[in-house]
Amino acid sequence: MKNGKILAPLSISIIIIILLQIVLGVGNGIFSRMVPDSRFASQMLTMCLMLVLIVVLVFYVVVFKQRISFFPVRFSKGYIIATCLVGILYITAPANYVEGFPAIMILIYSSIVTPIYEELLFRGIIWSLFEESTSNQVTVFAWNVVLFTIWHIGYMVPNILSGNWNAVIWKLAAGLGYGVVLSLLRLKTKNCYATVLAHGVLNLFMI
Repeated sequence: MKNGKILAPLSISIIIIILLQIVLGVGNGIFSRMVPDSRFASQMLTMCLMLVLIVVLVFYVVVFKQRISFFPVRFSKGYIIATCLVGILYITAPANYVEGFPAIMILIYSSIVTPIYEELLFRGIIWSLFEESTSNQVTVFAWNVVLFTIWHIGYMVPNILSGNWNAVIWKLAAGLGYGVVLSLLRLKTKNCYATVLAHGVLNLFMI
């Protein structure tokens, strides 16, 4: 029902965001004791938790019958070329050949799993929730950017607790920049597949 009301989708979105960040935080806290104390091991643990949460989000979409427009209506030549180019970028990333297996796994984590997880959530589920409540695409876009920026606070809890505000500000700025670019792409393409590709490429060069 497109009645312009956003309180319901906003409330649901905030609840989902908080729950997911809690699950990630608690999961990392519990299972971090079972893996080596290293940045790589921590990233791999987070990736595994994200994979589980992707399944949970897909289950949510199926159960609540949400139309999230994850894939384009038609895989045109442009999508096929873009997919191939992104694949080539991933395969030819210099770190894969310099650092080997760890670099490949980090690429999978940062440029494939994380984009699918976050795009399914924000440009998929949350976008759809707002579209069901308002026909104003500017409103949908604006709230998506705001929520995506706030989402990144969840990644910064250790920095907040340690008082590393420079890192917090940088992460929020990155979240805002990503949110604007990816939400504009979602507006233009009407699907999440394009934003997953773009998100992955951005992470490849930015992280």
